[in-house]
Parts: sequence; structure tokens; C-alpha cells
Amino acid sequence: MKKPILLLQFRTDRSLEHERECILEKGRLMAKDLEVINVLDPESKLPRPKDLDKYSAVITGASGQFNVTDWSDDIRTRIEELIPFFKEIIKRDFPTLAICFGHQLIAQLLGGEARSDPEQSETGTFKVHLTNKGKSSRLFKNIPDEFFVVLGHKDSVTKLPKNAELLAFSDRCKVQAYKFGNNFYAVQFHPELDKDGLYFRISLYPEYMKGKTKDDVMKDFVEIPNAIKIIDNWREMII
Repeated sequence: MKKPILLLQFRTDRSLEHERECILEKGRLMAKDLEVINVLDPESKLPRPKDLDKYSAVITGASGQFNVTDWSDDIRTRIEELIPFFKEIIKRDFPTLAICFGHQLIAQLLGGEARSDPEQSETGTFKVHLTNKGKSSRLFKNIPDEFFVVLGHKDSVTKLPKNAELLAFSDRCKVQAYKFGNNFYAVQFHPELDKDGLYFRISLYPEYMKGKTKDDVMKDFVEIPNAIKIIDNWREMII
């Protein structure tokens, strides 16, 4: 890969390094393939629109610590500095994969809507269904029309931004994946997580389990051989 992938992270705890490791593993990437900026680190210099020229693609990570519906003013102000960067991504149809918090964040910043809706929240493994657009999407190449994924979210996208196309949904959550143009993809679920990864994340964030224990969540785990192909599919699209 001639240029690195920019990974934007929104974490301050032990999940920071874990997320990087999982993305590297599932995408069959090397450490040198990623340039990491932690948006929540006040010492980090946030990317500007012109900085896209330095990268081959962008990944926006998740955040178990923060939600787009209840963040502090300081975090909101910091993150809103990224709006010009995200608008440039859409304008250029720049290769991007937005995961969970990133999926919600970009939808909201670009004119859509994300809400805290207990009826749509999910933690564990759930089945998602591809729309007709999703079935023909390169992101879901060689993946069945219905497949299980790892999910852990309180907020959900309830209204897509203008020109976004719905790619997938679940029985609980109306927007599981969407795209802009040909190269921007966003997913509510966690394609970087497997069974061990889910166990580690819920250990950090017990509030996502809604009163259940880790064993309660894990005993209902369904194998996810298709979901873990997604980051690798995305990597194949950008190399």
C-alpha cells in the first residue's frame, strides 16, 4: 500500500489499542499501513480537507465511552471540527469505512439523525439483512443476504443524510449500513470483532449489557464467519 490508511479513533481507555489490533487483524493489514489519530486526544492535530491527499483511505472507529446523543460540549466542539474533513470525503467519494460511533457520527454531522432508542439498541450477535443495494455492494461480496454480526450500541441512525443509500438493516435497528457514492461505507455493527473481541469490549462497558452478565451475553453468541470478511473485502477495494 503506497499511502497509509488514516484511522480516526474516539477512545481514551484500553479499547484504544484493542480496536487498532482488531482492525489490523481482520483487514490483514500491517502496522505501517495505518496512521492513527485519536480525535479525543487534545494534543492530536485533527485532519483538514487537504490532508486526504496523504492517505489511501479512511476508517472511523467506534467509541464505547461516548455517544453522539449525550456527549459533553467539549467533545462535541472538538469533533465538529471534523465536519469540513468529512464533507471533503463525500465530495471526493474518498474510500472510507465508518464503524459504529463513526457510522452514527457522520450521519448526524452530514444532515441525518441519530437517537438514543432502547428499542433499537443491540449488544451481542444479531442477524442483519441486506437491501437490494446491499446485495450488489462490493463491501458484502461473497456474503449471504442474511448474516450474523457483533453489535454493541445505544444510539442508532434514525434518518439517513441526503444521498445516502441504505445497505442493511436488522429486526431491531432500521439502519445497519449505508453508503455514499461508490466508495464511502458506514456500518452500525463491528466487523473488527470476533467472539474474544466482543467479550473484551463488554468487560469494559457493562452498561451495554442491560443488566445481563457477560456469561448471559456470550452464551447466546452466534458464530460470525461472514461478518469478519467485511474489513478484508473493504481492503481489497482500496489496494
